[in-house]
Amino acid sequence: MMPNVSLSADFAIVGGGLAGLVAANRATELGCSVILLETGREPLYPANSRYAGGVFHIAFRDIAAATEVLQQAIVEASEGLRDEALAHAMAKDGVRVVDWLAGHGAEFGRGGEYPFMGHMLMPFSLRETGFQNHWRGKGGDLLLQRLEANFAASGGRFIRDARARELQMTGGRCSGVRAQTGQGEELLIEARAVLLADGGFQGNAAMVREYISPRPEHLCKRGAGTGMGDGIRMAQAAGAAVTGMDKFYGHVQCAGALHDESLWPYPVLDIVASSAIVVDGAGRRFTDEGLGGVAIANAVAALDEPLSSFVILDEAIWSGPGGAFLLPPNPALERLGVTIHRANDIEALAAGLGMQAQPLKRTLQEYNEALAGGHLDTLSPRRTVKPATLATGPWPINGPGYLAVALCAGMTYTMGGVVINANGQALDEAHRPIPGLYAAGATTGGIEGGANAGYVGGLAKAAVFGLRSAEAVARELEVSA
Repeated sequence: MMPNVSLSADFAIVGGGLAGLVAANRATELGCSVILLETGREPLYPANSRYAGGVFHIAFRDIAAATEVLQQAIVEASEGLRDEALAHAMAKDGVRVVDWLAGHGAEFGRGGEYPFMGHMLMPFSLRETGFQNHWRGKGGDLLLQRLEANFAASGGRFIRDARARELQMTGGRCSGVRAQTGQGEELLIEARAVLLADGGFQGNAAMVREYISPRPEHLCKRGAGTGMGDGIRMAQAAGAAVTGMDKFYGHVQCAGALHDESLWPYPVLDIVASSAIVVDGAGRRFTDEGLGGVAIANAVAALDEPLSSFVILDEAIWSGPGGAFLLPPNPALERLGVTIHRANDIEALAAGLGMQAQPLKRTLQEYNEALAGGHLDTLSPRRTVKPATLATGPWPINGPGYLAVALCAGMTYTMGGVVINANGQALDEAHRPIPGLYAAGATTGGIEGGANAGYVGGLAKAAVFGLRSAEAVARELEVSA
Protein backbone atom coordinates (compact mmCIF):
# COMPACT_ATOMS: atom_id res chain seq x y z
CA MET A 1 0.00 0.00 0.00
CA MET A 2 1.30 3.44 -0.91
CA PRO A 3 1.85 5.67 2.12
CA ASN A 4 -0.21 8.82 2.58
CA VAL A 5 2.79 10.53 4.20
CA SER A 6 6.50 9.95 3.65
CA LEU A 7 9.07 11.37 6.06
CA SER A 8 12.79 10.90 6.47
CA ALA A 9 15.30 11.06 9.30
CA ASP A 10 18.65 9.66 10.29
CA PHE A 11 17.08 7.58 13.03
CA ALA A 12 13.53 6.24 13.41
CA ILE A 13 12.48 4.99 16.85
CA VAL A 14 9.46 2.82 17.58
CA GLY A 15 8.18 3.31 21.14
CA GLY A 16 8.04 6.25 23.54
CA GLY A 17 8.99 4.47 26.75
CA LEU A 18 12.24 4.94 28.59
CA ALA A 19 14.41 3.09 26.04
CA GLY A 20 12.98 5.01 23.11
CA LEU A 21 13.13 8.43 24.74
CA VAL A 22 16.67 7.93 26.03
CA ALA A 23 17.77 6.90 22.54
CA ALA A 24 15.91 9.81 20.95
CA ASN A 25 17.48 12.39 23.24
CA ARG A 26 20.97 10.95 23.00
CA ALA A 27 20.82 10.73 19.20
CA THR A 28 19.71 14.37 18.85
CA GLU A 29 22.53 15.38 21.20
CA LEU A 30 24.94 13.67 18.83
CA GLY A 31 23.59 15.50 15.79
CA CYS A 32 21.13 12.97 14.35
CA SER A 33 17.70 13.86 13.05
CA VAL A 34 15.17 11.65 14.84
CA ILE A 35 11.50 10.69 14.43
CA LEU A 36 9.83 8.74 17.24
CA LEU A 37 6.58 6.81 16.77
CA GLU A 38 4.32 6.10 19.76
CA THR A 39 1.03 4.19 19.66
CA GLY A 40 -0.47 6.13 22.58
CA ARG A 41 -2.47 9.19 21.70
CA GLU A 42 -3.01 10.93 25.05
CA PRO A 43 -0.46 13.29 26.64
CA LEU A 44 0.33 10.81 29.43
CA TYR A 45 0.19 7.76 27.17
CA PRO A 46 0.46 4.36 28.92
CA ALA A 47 4.02 3.09 29.35
CA ASN A 48 5.55 0.65 31.80
CA SER A 49 8.34 3.10 32.62
CA ARG A 50 5.72 5.74 33.45
CA TYR A 51 4.08 3.38 35.92
CA ALA A 52 7.31 1.86 37.28
CA GLY A 53 8.42 2.12 40.88
CA GLY A 54 11.45 4.01 39.61
CA VAL A 55 14.28 2.04 41.22
CA PHE A 56 17.43 1.94 39.09
CA HIS A 57 19.30 -1.16 40.22
CA ILE A 58 21.08 -4.09 38.62
CA ALA A 59 20.08 -7.57 39.81
CA PHE A 60 19.10 -6.10 43.19
CA ARG A 61 22.53 -4.51 43.63
CA ASP A 62 23.37 -0.83 43.94
CA ILE A 63 23.77 0.39 40.37
CA ALA A 64 26.91 2.30 41.43
CA ALA A 65 28.66 -0.87 42.63
CA ALA A 66 31.86 -2.08 40.97
CA THR A 67 31.47 -3.25 37.38
CA GLU A 68 32.78 -6.73 38.13
CA VAL A 69 30.34 -7.14 41.03
CA LEU A 70 27.37 -6.12 38.90
CA GLN A 71 28.48 -8.23 35.96
CA GLN A 72 28.69 -11.32 38.13
CA ALA A 73 25.26 -10.60 39.61
CA ILE A 74 23.78 -10.38 36.12
CA VAL A 75 25.40 -13.64 35.06
CA GLU A 76 24.07 -15.39 38.17
CA ALA A 77 20.56 -13.99 37.74
CA SER A 78 20.29 -14.73 34.02
CA GLU A 79 20.91 -18.46 33.87
CA GLY A 80 21.66 -19.35 30.28
CA LEU A 81 23.07 -15.91 29.40
CA ARG A 82 24.34 -16.39 25.85
CA ASP A 83 26.45 -13.22 25.52
CA GLU A 84 28.34 -12.00 28.57
CA ALA A 85 29.17 -8.79 26.68
CA LEU A 86 25.59 -7.71 27.42
CA ALA A 87 26.20 -8.16 31.12
CA HIS A 88 29.44 -6.19 30.92
CA ALA A 89 27.78 -3.35 28.99
CA MET A 90 24.98 -3.04 31.51
CA ALA A 91 27.26 -3.33 34.53
CA LYS A 92 29.68 -0.75 33.12
CA ASP A 93 27.13 1.79 31.89
CA GLY A 94 24.48 1.54 34.61
CA VAL A 95 25.85 4.38 36.69
CA ARG A 96 26.71 6.36 33.54
CA VAL A 97 23.11 6.26 32.41
CA VAL A 98 21.93 7.39 35.86
CA ASP A 99 24.27 10.37 35.63
CA TRP A 100 23.08 11.09 32.09
CA LEU A 101 19.44 10.96 33.17
CA ALA A 102 20.17 13.28 36.09
CA GLY A 103 21.43 15.78 33.53
CA HIS A 104 18.18 15.45 31.56
CA GLY A 105 15.57 16.04 34.23
CA ALA A 106 15.66 12.95 36.42
CA GLU A 107 15.77 13.43 40.18
CA PHE A 108 17.16 10.56 42.25
CA GLY A 109 17.10 9.83 45.97
CA ARG A 110 17.40 6.90 48.36
CA GLY A 111 13.98 5.28 48.27
CA GLY A 112 14.34 2.73 51.05
CA GLU A 113 16.62 0.88 53.44
CA TYR A 114 17.77 -1.76 50.96
CA PRO A 115 21.13 -1.05 49.27
CA PHE A 116 19.68 -1.48 45.78
CA MET A 117 17.26 1.41 46.42
CA GLY A 118 19.98 4.06 46.45
CA HIS A 119 18.93 5.49 43.07
CA MET A 120 15.15 5.83 42.94
CA LEU A 121 13.30 8.39 40.87
CA MET A 122 11.68 11.22 42.77
CA PRO A 123 8.99 12.02 43.75
CA PHE A 124 8.98 8.50 45.18
CA SER A 125 6.46 5.93 44.14
CA LEU A 126 5.71 2.73 46.12
CA ARG A 127 4.06 4.77 48.83
CA GLU A 128 0.37 4.21 48.06
CA THR A 129 -1.61 1.13 47.11
CA GLY A 130 -3.55 0.82 43.90
CA PHE A 131 -2.91 1.80 40.31
CA GLN A 132 -4.34 5.31 40.20
CA ASN A 133 -2.47 6.47 43.29
CA HIS A 134 0.76 4.81 42.30
CA TRP A 135 2.16 6.71 39.32
CA ARG A 136 0.66 10.07 38.42
CA GLY A 137 3.12 12.88 39.15
CA LYS A 138 5.68 10.40 40.48
CA GLY A 139 9.27 9.91 39.30
CA GLY A 140 8.70 7.69 36.27
CA ASP A 141 5.86 9.82 34.95
CA LEU A 142 7.79 13.08 35.36
CA LEU A 143 10.91 11.63 33.78
CA LEU A 144 9.07 10.61 30.61
CA GLN A 145 7.42 14.03 30.42
CA ARG A 146 10.78 15.78 30.73
CA LEU A 147 12.52 13.53 28.22
CA GLU A 148 9.74 14.12 25.71
CA ALA A 149 9.94 17.89 26.23
CA ASN A 150 13.74 17.82 25.87
CA PHE A 151 13.44 15.80 22.66
CA ALA A 152 10.97 18.26 21.14
CA ALA A 153 13.09 21.24 22.20
CA SER A 154 16.08 19.66 20.45
CA GLY A 155 14.22 19.47 17.16
CA GLY A 156 13.06 15.85 17.36
CA ARG A 157 9.68 14.85 15.97
CA PHE A 158 7.35 12.86 18.22
CA ILE A 159 4.39 11.30 16.38
CA ARG A 160 1.56 9.98 18.57
CA ASP A 161 -1.19 7.54 17.66
CA ALA A 162 1.10 5.74 15.17
CA ARG A 163 1.54 1.98 15.32
CA ALA A 164 4.53 0.53 13.47
CA ARG A 165 3.55 -2.31 11.17
CA GLU A 166 6.48 -3.25 8.95
CA LEU A 167 10.17 -2.61 8.51
CA GLN A 168 11.42 -1.46 5.14
CA MET A 169 14.39 -3.56 4.06
CA THR A 170 16.63 -2.57 1.18
CA GLY A 171 19.38 -4.92 0.08
CA GLY A 172 19.44 -6.64 3.45
CA ARG A 173 19.58 -3.35 5.34
CA CYS A 174 16.80 -1.81 7.43
CA SER A 175 16.02 1.48 5.70
CA GLY A 176 12.82 2.58 7.38
CA VAL A 177 9.54 1.65 9.01
CA ARG A 178 5.91 1.75 7.92
CA ALA A 179 3.22 2.73 10.39
CA GLN A 180 -0.50 3.37 10.54
CA THR A 181 -2.21 6.11 12.53
CA GLY A 182 -5.43 5.71 14.46
CA GLN A 183 -7.19 7.56 11.63
CA GLY A 184 -6.01 5.00 9.08
CA GLU A 185 -3.28 7.13 7.57
CA GLU A 186 -0.28 5.20 6.23
CA LEU A 187 3.17 6.56 7.13
CA LEU A 188 6.56 5.69 5.73
CA ILE A 189 9.56 6.83 7.76
CA GLU A 190 12.70 6.41 5.69
CA ALA A 191 15.73 6.24 7.97
CA ARG A 192 19.34 5.19 8.00
CA ALA A 193 18.69 3.21 11.17
CA VAL A 194 15.62 2.00 13.09
CA LEU A 195 15.34 1.24 16.81
CA LEU A 196 12.60 -1.10 18.04
CA ALA A 197 11.72 -0.13 21.60
CA ASP A 198 7.99 -0.76 21.83
CA GLY A 199 8.09 -3.14 24.80
CA GLY A 200 7.40 -6.85 25.01
CA PHE A 201 4.23 -8.79 24.16
CA GLN A 202 2.37 -8.79 27.47
CA GLY A 203 -0.66 -7.14 25.85
CA ASN A 204 -0.92 -9.75 23.10
CA ALA A 205 -3.06 -12.58 24.47
CA ALA A 206 -2.21 -14.94 21.60
CA MET A 207 1.54 -14.55 22.16
CA VAL A 208 1.16 -14.83 25.93
CA ARG A 209 -0.78 -18.05 25.42
CA GLU A 210 1.89 -19.37 23.05
CA TYR A 211 4.90 -18.59 25.24
CA ILE A 212 3.86 -17.83 28.85
CA SER A 213 0.55 -19.20 30.12
CA PRO A 214 -2.36 -21.34 28.93
CA ARG A 215 -4.78 -18.81 30.48
CA PRO A 216 -3.62 -15.25 29.72
CA GLU A 217 -7.03 -13.93 30.76
CA HIS A 218 -6.27 -15.13 34.31
CA LEU A 219 -3.07 -13.10 34.66
CA CYS A 220 -3.12 -9.66 36.22
CA LYS A 221 -1.69 -7.09 33.80
CA ARG A 222 0.13 -5.02 36.39
CA GLY A 223 1.77 -2.62 33.93
CA ALA A 224 0.66 -0.61 30.93
CA GLY A 225 -0.33 -3.73 28.99
CA THR A 226 0.47 -1.95 25.73
CA GLY A 227 3.26 -4.22 24.49
CA MET A 228 1.77 -6.09 21.53
CA GLY A 229 4.94 -7.74 20.27
CA ASP A 230 5.03 -5.61 17.10
CA GLY A 231 8.76 -4.93 17.34
CA ILE A 232 9.53 -8.61 17.90
CA ARG A 233 7.32 -9.64 14.99
CA MET A 234 8.85 -7.05 12.62
CA ALA A 235 12.38 -7.98 13.65
CA GLN A 236 11.70 -11.68 13.04
CA ALA A 237 10.34 -10.86 9.58
CA ALA A 238 13.63 -9.06 8.90
CA GLY A 239 15.62 -12.14 9.91
CA ALA A 240 16.37 -11.36 13.56
CA ALA A 241 16.76 -14.12 16.13
CA VAL A 242 14.72 -14.16 19.34
CA THR A 243 15.41 -15.74 22.71
CA GLY A 244 13.91 -16.29 26.17
CA MET A 245 10.30 -15.77 25.18
CA ASP A 246 8.91 -17.92 28.00
CA LYS A 247 9.56 -15.62 30.98
CA PHE A 248 8.19 -12.31 32.25
CA TYR A 249 8.92 -9.78 34.95
CA GLY A 250 6.13 -9.51 37.47
CA HIS A 251 5.10 -10.14 41.05
CA VAL A 252 2.92 -12.41 43.16
CA GLN A 253 -0.43 -10.66 43.57
CA CYS A 254 -3.52 -11.70 45.47
CA ALA A 255 -6.20 -13.24 43.24
CA GLY A 256 -8.46 -10.23 43.66
CA ALA A 257 -5.99 -8.07 41.74
CA LEU A 258 -7.26 -9.65 38.53
CA HIS A 259 -10.39 -7.49 38.67
CA ASP A 260 -9.61 -4.78 41.25
CA GLU A 261 -7.01 -2.16 40.34
CA SER A 262 -6.83 -1.00 43.95
CA LEU A 263 -4.88 -4.24 44.57
CA TRP A 264 -2.13 -3.73 41.94
CA PRO A 265 0.65 -3.00 41.26
CA TYR A 266 1.11 -2.98 45.06
CA PRO A 267 0.85 -4.56 47.59
CA VAL A 268 2.53 -7.78 46.43
CA LEU A 269 3.04 -11.11 48.18
CA ASP A 270 6.58 -11.82 47.00
CA ILE A 271 8.26 -11.75 50.39
CA VAL A 272 5.48 -13.72 52.06
CA ALA A 273 5.53 -16.37 49.33
CA SER A 274 9.34 -16.59 49.49
CA SER A 275 9.19 -17.13 53.26
CA ALA A 276 6.36 -19.68 53.28
CA ILE A 277 5.13 -22.30 50.78
CA VAL A 278 3.03 -21.98 47.64
CA VAL A 279 0.68 -24.83 46.74
CA ASP A 280 -1.69 -25.70 43.92
CA GLY A 281 -5.37 -26.54 44.28
CA ALA A 282 -4.48 -30.06 45.42
CA GLY A 283 -2.30 -28.77 48.28
CA ARG A 284 1.05 -29.64 46.67
CA ARG A 285 4.09 -27.42 46.15
CA PHE A 286 4.93 -26.82 42.48
CA THR A 287 7.82 -24.31 42.51
CA ASP A 288 10.99 -23.30 44.32
CA GLU A 289 9.79 -20.46 46.52
CA GLY A 290 13.33 -19.47 47.45
CA LEU A 291 13.97 -18.10 43.95
CA GLY A 292 11.84 -15.08 44.79
CA GLY A 293 8.69 -13.38 43.60
CA VAL A 294 9.46 -13.07 39.88
CA ALA A 295 10.13 -16.80 39.56
CA ILE A 296 7.07 -17.68 41.66
CA ALA A 297 4.84 -15.46 39.51
CA ASN A 298 6.13 -17.24 36.39
CA ALA A 299 5.41 -20.64 37.95
CA VAL A 300 1.88 -19.58 38.90
CA ALA A 301 1.25 -18.30 35.36
CA ALA A 302 2.38 -21.62 33.88
CA LEU A 303 -0.22 -23.64 35.80
CA ASP A 304 -3.13 -25.08 33.83
CA GLU A 305 -5.27 -22.77 35.96
CA PRO A 306 -3.21 -19.80 37.26
CA LEU A 307 -5.92 -18.90 39.77
CA SER A 308 -5.71 -22.27 41.56
CA SER A 309 -2.75 -21.55 43.86
CA PHE A 310 -2.39 -20.35 47.46
CA VAL A 311 0.36 -19.21 49.75
CA ILE A 312 0.24 -21.14 53.05
CA LEU A 313 1.72 -19.51 56.15
CA ASP A 314 1.13 -18.87 59.81
CA GLU A 315 0.62 -15.82 61.99
CA ALA A 316 4.36 -15.54 62.70
CA ILE A 317 5.15 -15.14 59.00
CA TRP A 318 2.22 -12.77 58.50
CA SER A 319 3.47 -10.59 61.34
CA GLY A 320 7.13 -10.80 60.24
CA PRO A 321 7.80 -10.98 56.48
CA GLY A 322 4.16 -10.04 55.86
CA GLY A 323 4.87 -6.60 57.24
CA ALA A 324 8.18 -6.08 55.42
CA PHE A 325 9.14 -3.77 52.55
CA LEU A 326 7.58 -0.43 51.57
CA LEU A 327 3.96 -1.43 50.96
CA PRO A 328 3.56 -4.72 52.85
CA PRO A 329 0.49 -6.90 52.37
CA ASN A 330 -0.05 -6.88 56.13
CA PRO A 331 -2.16 -4.89 56.91
CA ALA A 332 -2.92 -3.46 53.43
CA LEU A 333 -4.72 -6.48 51.97
CA GLU A 334 -7.24 -6.79 54.78
CA ARG A 335 -7.79 -3.04 54.80
CA LEU A 336 -8.60 -3.33 51.07
CA GLY A 337 -11.10 -6.12 51.69
CA VAL A 338 -9.09 -9.16 50.57
CA THR A 339 -10.08 -12.47 52.15
CA ILE A 340 -7.33 -13.89 54.36
CA HIS A 341 -8.29 -17.50 55.11
CA ARG A 342 -7.58 -18.33 58.78
CA ALA A 343 -7.93 -21.52 60.79
CA ASN A 344 -6.57 -23.07 63.97
CA ASP A 345 -5.45 -26.25 62.21
CA ILE A 346 -4.60 -27.48 58.72
CA GLU A 347 -7.76 -29.59 58.41
CA ALA A 348 -9.96 -26.54 58.90
CA LEU A 349 -7.79 -24.41 56.61
CA ALA A 350 -7.98 -27.01 53.83
CA ALA A 351 -11.75 -27.22 54.21
CA GLY A 352 -12.00 -23.45 53.86
CA LEU A 353 -9.94 -23.63 50.66
CA GLY A 354 -12.00 -26.46 49.19
CA MET A 355 -9.14 -28.96 49.12
CA GLN A 356 -8.44 -32.29 50.77
CA ALA A 357 -6.61 -31.99 54.07
CA GLN A 358 -4.20 -34.92 53.78
CA PRO A 359 -2.15 -33.76 50.80
CA LEU A 360 -1.78 -30.29 52.33
CA LYS A 361 -0.81 -31.76 55.71
CA ARG A 362 1.76 -33.99 54.04
CA THR A 363 3.20 -31.06 52.04
CA LEU A 364 3.51 -28.95 55.16
CA GLN A 365 5.04 -31.79 57.20
CA GLU A 366 7.65 -32.54 54.52
CA TYR A 367 8.57 -28.87 54.28
CA ASN A 368 8.90 -28.36 58.03
CA GLU A 369 10.96 -31.53 58.46
CA ALA A 370 13.29 -30.60 55.58
CA LEU A 371 13.73 -27.10 56.98
CA ALA A 372 14.44 -28.37 60.49
CA GLY A 373 16.88 -30.97 59.16
CA GLY A 374 18.69 -28.57 56.87
CA HIS A 375 17.97 -30.52 53.69
CA LEU A 376 15.50 -28.35 51.76
CA ASP A 377 17.32 -29.31 48.58
CA THR A 378 15.84 -32.81 48.85
CA LEU A 379 12.29 -31.53 48.50
CA SER A 380 10.51 -31.90 45.19
CA PRO A 381 10.51 -29.25 43.88
CA ARG A 382 13.75 -28.36 45.68
CA ARG A 383 13.74 -25.31 47.87
CA THR A 384 16.58 -22.80 47.50
CA VAL A 385 18.19 -22.20 50.88
CA LYS A 386 19.94 -18.94 50.05
CA PRO A 387 17.43 -16.06 50.12
CA ALA A 388 16.81 -14.55 46.71
CA THR A 389 16.10 -10.89 46.01
CA LEU A 390 14.00 -9.53 48.89
CA ALA A 391 13.25 -12.87 50.53
CA THR A 392 13.92 -13.34 54.24
CA GLY A 393 14.62 -17.05 53.82
CA PRO A 394 12.34 -20.00 54.61
CA TRP A 395 10.36 -19.89 57.85
CA PRO A 396 8.80 -22.84 59.68
CA ILE A 397 5.02 -23.02 59.45
CA ASN A 398 3.94 -24.42 62.79
CA GLY A 399 1.18 -22.13 63.99
CA PRO A 400 -0.50 -21.19 66.18
CA GLY A 401 -2.90 -19.97 63.58
CA TYR A 402 -2.67 -20.90 59.90
CA LEU A 403 -3.36 -18.57 56.98
CA ALA A 404 -3.84 -18.83 53.24
CA VAL A 405 -4.21 -16.24 50.48
CA ALA A 406 -5.41 -17.03 46.97
CA LEU A 407 -2.80 -15.95 44.41
CA CYS A 408 -2.61 -14.46 40.96
CA ALA A 409 0.41 -13.94 38.70
CA GLY A 410 0.96 -10.26 38.03
CA MET A 411 2.71 -9.69 34.70
CA THR A 412 4.43 -6.34 34.09
CA TYR A 413 6.45 -7.04 30.95
CA THR A 414 7.82 -10.02 29.05
CA MET A 415 11.59 -10.56 29.37
CA GLY A 416 12.35 -12.27 26.04
CA GLY A 417 12.68 -10.92 22.55
CA VAL A 418 15.13 -9.82 19.89
CA VAL A 419 18.72 -10.98 20.30
CA ILE A 420 21.07 -7.98 20.38
CA ASN A 421 24.75 -7.28 20.88
CA ALA A 422 26.22 -4.81 23.34
CA ASN A 423 25.53 -1.90 20.97
CA GLY A 424 21.86 -2.80 20.67
CA GLN A 425 22.19 -4.13 17.11
CA ALA A 426 19.65 -6.82 16.23
CA LEU A 427 21.33 -10.11 15.38
CA ASP A 428 20.32 -12.89 13.03
CA GLU A 429 20.42 -16.61 13.79
CA ALA A 430 24.14 -16.68 12.94
CA HIS A 431 24.74 -13.90 15.49
CA ARG A 432 25.48 -11.37 12.75
CA PRO A 433 24.20 -7.77 13.01
CA ILE A 434 21.35 -6.84 10.69
CA PRO A 435 22.51 -3.52 9.18
CA GLY A 436 20.46 -0.56 10.30
CA LEU A 437 18.33 -2.46 12.82
CA TYR A 438 18.55 -1.94 16.59
CA ALA A 439 16.44 -2.95 19.58
CA ALA A 440 16.30 -1.99 23.26
CA GLY A 441 14.24 -2.48 26.40
CA ALA A 442 11.60 -5.19 26.76
CA THR A 443 11.62 -5.79 23.00
CA THR A 444 14.92 -7.61 23.56
CA GLY A 445 15.92 -10.87 25.20
CA GLY A 446 19.08 -12.49 26.46
CA ILE A 447 19.93 -10.53 29.58
CA GLU A 448 16.87 -11.30 31.70
CA GLY A 449 14.89 -14.48 32.18
CA GLY A 450 16.49 -17.87 31.86
CA ALA A 451 15.46 -21.02 33.67
CA ASN A 452 14.89 -19.22 36.98
CA ALA A 453 13.18 -16.13 35.53
CA GLY A 454 16.13 -14.01 36.60
CA TYR A 455 15.29 -10.33 36.93
CA VAL A 456 18.13 -7.92 36.17
CA GLY A 457 16.37 -4.55 36.26
CA GLY A 458 14.07 -3.30 33.54
CA LEU A 459 14.64 0.44 33.88
CA ALA A 460 18.42 0.11 33.84
CA LYS A 461 18.27 -2.33 30.92
CA ALA A 462 16.04 0.00 28.91
CA ALA A 463 18.11 3.11 29.56
CA VAL A 464 21.53 1.52 29.05
CA PHE A 465 20.73 -0.10 25.70
CA GLY A 466 18.69 2.89 24.55
CA LEU A 467 21.74 5.06 25.18
CA ARG A 468 24.20 2.63 23.64
CA SER A 469 22.10 2.11 20.51
CA ALA A 470 21.89 5.87 19.91
CA GLU A 471 25.63 6.22 20.30
CA ALA A 472 26.25 3.31 17.92
CA VAL A 473 23.96 4.84 15.30
CA ALA A 474 25.68 8.22 15.62
CA ARG A 475 29.09 6.58 15.17
CA GLU A 476 27.88 4.69 12.11
CA LEU A 477 26.45 7.83 10.52
CA GLU A 478 29.65 9.74 11.21
CA VAL A 479 31.74 7.04 9.56
CA SER A 480 29.48 6.91 6.51
CA ALA A 481 29.21 10.69 6.12
